[in-house]
Amino acid sequence: MNKELIIVTGYFGAPIEARAAQIAEDKGFAFLSLDKEIQRRDGRSVGRIVRMAGEHGYRNQEYEILNELNEDPSPFAGDAKGLVVACGDGVLYDDMSRQIAESNTLVIIGGDMTADQLWTGAKAVPDSYHAFMAFGSDEQKRRAFDQYISRQKLLFAGGNNDHQ
Repeated sequence: MNKELIIVTGYFGAPIEARAAQIAEDKGFAFLSLDKEIQRRDGRSVGRIVRMAGEHGYRNQEYEILNELNEDPSPFAGDAKGLVVACGDGVLYDDMSRQIAESNTLVIIGGDMTADQLWTGAKAVPDSYHAFMAFGSDEQKRRAFDQYISRQKLLFAGGNNDHQ
């Protein structure tokens, strides 16, 4: 039995996991947080992985699990008809992960949120791996954040932007 795979990502500061869990509940699908699965397998937080192995090392782990899920989501979906996977805000920067996401149902969260709403959400992220969130004044962090969101708008252009 083929199981549907829905990949949910979005803007830094958007409620990606909460929305992905809601989509899973609404559809009667299983839910998986990709970051939590990486942490379970690796034994370190995402922030720690990035600090020790670099963002590339973390992205490799993301891709490996996404590829596994793309081949067969059944181990995580169980008896459900499909699986909804919550991914971090940068998953689409990796070309191979992007190909997997775009070959399935891809949902982008946060396109309808203001920069201030996203900023509030971003500041609440514990152990963020984004270096710009760790250094400088709040004003410097906000400028770097705004630049990052501008890049994300380009990255997410053409995706299925969820406005619910």
